[in-house]
Amino acid sequence: MANNTLFVTGTDTSVGKTYFCARLLEFFKLKGIQAGYQKWIATGTNAGLPEDLAICLQAAAIAPTPELVAQQVPYSFSYPAAPHLAAEMENRSVDPEVIIENYKSLASRYEWLIIEGVGGVMVPVRRDLLLADLLAQVQPRTLIVARSGLGTINHTLLTLEALRRRQVPVLGVVFSDPEAQEDERVVQDNQQIIEEIGLVRVFGRLRRQQNEAEAGSAFIPVGQAILEQLRHT
Repeated sequence: MANNTLFVTGTDTSVGKTYFCARLLEFFKLKGIQAGYQKWIATGTNAGLPEDLAICLQAAAIAPTPELVAQQVPYSFSYPAAPHLAAEMENRSVDPEVIIENYKSLASRYEWLIIEGVGGVMVPVRRDLLLADLLAQVQPRTLIVARSGLGTINHTLLTLEALRRRQVPVLGVVFSDPEAQEDERVVQDNQQIIEEIGLVRVFGRLRRQQNEAEAGSAFIPVGQAILEQLRHT
């Protein structure tokens, strides 16, 4: 479908997808690129803007408006669970056609559209539809955000396998540190083994710096590598 989109998935929930999306949007803004943000389904939301959306709109310097928010987050549910259950708690159901329609419309507004996933790619959108199968319909270039440390090899390789089985194009992988200190030897080996076995590019590693200026500077080489790859694929 749209060729100016990047879908950002994780190997699990809370791996740093929103943090990555915000940094990438900031980087695009720095480069003078008009970029938009979308999250097809948000769960665990309270009144007002979903937290992920608010963070990323601020990073992209996009003012929230009711009409735009309805396209940026087509489905929002208050229960903090996988989409199928969160929707059922409100006697609702996710219609993939609504997602695709809003995806096409929003992609036409920007040079690049960054789409943040929900959980991992095998999460059920409905009881009869996995997120990975919805991605197979849309076929966006997809980037995987994976934990840097122990346990990430299995999760990342399984995510790659699920996407490739459905012929979803994979752009690459970015490592994301949790707040706790990681074993540097493990992190370095994880990157090497995922590149070798997964036949995929690892663009770099996101460390959670407390200083925003330092965090933004540290992201620049990661953002530049991703932008160059996007422009040549």
